[in-house]
Amino acid sequence: MNIKNLFGKRNEIIGGHFNELRSKMGVANQNEEAVFAIREEICNACPLKTGNNCNAVKWMNPDTLEVADAPKDGFIRGCGCRLSAKQRSKLSLCPAGFWGGEFK
Repeated sequence: MNIKNLFGKRNEIIGGHFNELRSKMGVANQNEEAVFAIREEICNACPLKTGNNCNAVKWMNPDTLEVADAPKDGFIRGCGCRLSAKQRSKLSLCPAGFWGGEFK
């Protein structure tokens, strides 16, 4: 990963945690929270969700939702992120393409 990508990921992580904190404090932007709630519903239905994380040791076919323990053609790997923060990052994208880009 190059330095530019590394700093971009840092901004995603910080933004997600900041928005998570704003939500817990009751000062969140309600329009943004509506989008974040939809993202949470999508993640809750995803077979890669394990607890509050996207399972980085599993692979999934985004079209069929089939899960595998090893890479296969057409399968994506879980990102490993803590979902309660990632879902609230306006810059983040679901690795399976289920959400992201709503704030462009």
